[in-house]
Amino acid sequence: MQDNPLETPAERGSASPTPTPRVLLVDDDPAFCHACSMALAHERIEHVVVGSPQDALRALSSAAGRPFDLILLDMELPGMRGTELLKLLRERGRDVPIVFVSVIATVEEKVRAFDLGADDYIVKPFAFEELVTRLQTVLRRAKQGWELVFGDLEIDSVLRRARGGGGALDLAPREFELLRLLAERRGAFVAAEELVERMWKADGARGLNSLRVNASRLKQKLARATRVQIDSLRGRSYRLVQADASAPGVRP
Repeated sequence: MQDNPLETPAERGSASPTPTPRVLLVDDDPAFCHACSMALAHERIEHVVVGSPQDALRALSSAAGRPFDLILLDMELPGMRGTELLKLLRERGRDVPIVFVSVIATVEEKVRAFDLGADDYIVKPFAFEELVTRLQTVLRRAKQGWELVFGDLEIDSVLRRARGGGGALDLAPREFELLRLLAERRGAFVAAEELVERMWKADGARGLNSLRVNASRLKQKLARATRVQIDSLRGRSYRLVQADASAPGVRP
């Protein structure tokens, strides 16, 4: 029996293995990277080590199938400061948690990092036991709120946000609502008439046409950011499927 790709935290049984967190370490100090890598490996935390902002961007771009859960980021990097890289990532919609590790201990630098969206700031030198504990705290905090998970797609109904492949999805209100309704059905087909009634409180040809337009736009956005797709039966019903498990069908 295959695992259901959609589950809520409350439904995850204790028998299911906890996914191994994946960390990207961005630091140009070989000695620190070696020591940090050993500490992460000891805690069975999967990680990738790079020494420059350019290598970090390449690693993030090539990680669509297995996105990073957290970035450990040094402040002083060749060619670009850590805060500049953080700002660039946030501007590109990357909301992956970021923890700074730096020898710079000034209040001004910490405040700037947090203002740009950092999740924590740890001053070197530090005990690696403390590092691991704080990383786990950030990871737990990051998972709160994403109550719907379907493949690599995560949805937060309260804040009305969605992300896939580690990046935020820029969705119009109707597109988000359609995605949420389909995700709640766990991959089952939902009749077009039901979707129209719930999204527009209306029926008829006009509502069905609006549904097709929003489904088409949502499909394009999902294709750029996630392996989840929309499957349609000639516009009469819709469902979410994972790209590697989608059945032949007529797309919107």
